[in-house]
Amino acid sequence: EIDIVFPAVHGTNVEDGALQGLLQMNGVPYAFGSVLCSAVGMDKIVMKKVFQSYSLPVVDYMWFYRSGFAENKDKIIKQAEEIGYPLIVKPANLGSSVGINKAKNQNDLMFAMDVAMSYDRKIIIEKCIENVREINCAVIGYENELETSLCEEPVGWKEFLTYEDKYVNKKKDSSESKNRIPAEIDEEIEAQIKDYAKQAFNAVDGCGNARIDFLLSGNNIFVNEINTIPGSISFYLWEGKGVSFKQLISKIIELAEIQHSQKKVNIVSYDIDLLNKMGGGGKNK
Repeated sequence: EIDIVFPAVHGTNVEDGALQGLLQMNGVPYAFGSVLCSAVGMDKIVMKKVFQSYSLPVVDYMWFYRSGFAENKDKIIKQAEEIGYPLIVKPANLGSSVGINKAKNQNDLMFAMDVAMSYDRKIIIEKCIENVREINCAVIGYENELETSLCEEPVGWKEFLTYEDKYVNKKKDSSESKNRIPAEIDEEIEAQIKDYAKQAFNAVDGCGNARIDFLLSGNNIFVNEINTIPGSISFYLWEGKGVSFKQLISKIIELAEIQHSQKKVNIVSYDIDLLNKMGGGGKNK
């Protein structure tokens, strides 16, 4: 018997709700977000729509289906250019910066869309805010009992971190810190970011530990995305608050058990003698 599954995974079919659904169907407790939370956290378009419904600030964006691109190419390009260059073009359902490109003109845009469409059927195009800072904050908890971590600022971050920045170069330069923790930001900005982080966590019905990434331009804060299974469990954001790795893992497991216990009390089936009733209704009397 499996006590609990701790999904230390990334990517399609394991981070997007598919794995969570398999575990849930079999009554297996699992850490981090639910099927819904995981799916919303993976789809950048749905995620932004959910954030907007909570009045959370996001950058200007538009999106389209790959299947309709050939027929609507001119309309899509026009809508994208109305946002204004530079733009960031992304596959909607991938992470780790795979398939992401910056477009400074229409030629760049065409190339970026072509690359993104090779990875996903849904493409999102966002306004690229220049001279921006990335600020990240983790949230741990479930429902209304939430706590925020320290904030971090990736050093040298400009537009977006590539896959190599996140996984290859990070290993090569492991002796050199790539993050400034805590981030050097005003107390008022920090308080607002932490409040937005909790709201974003609740918006997707988060559970366990998640990292929310923000864009900071002057005093303007934008919620960029939520990572429902953050790399390294975002331990580095909790360590400065005196939370050990063991304590963090134990808390995530505890929250997983609470989430599972909530699901167990739900009525998910209803017995009814439907076939006999249908057969009886068809008899001649």
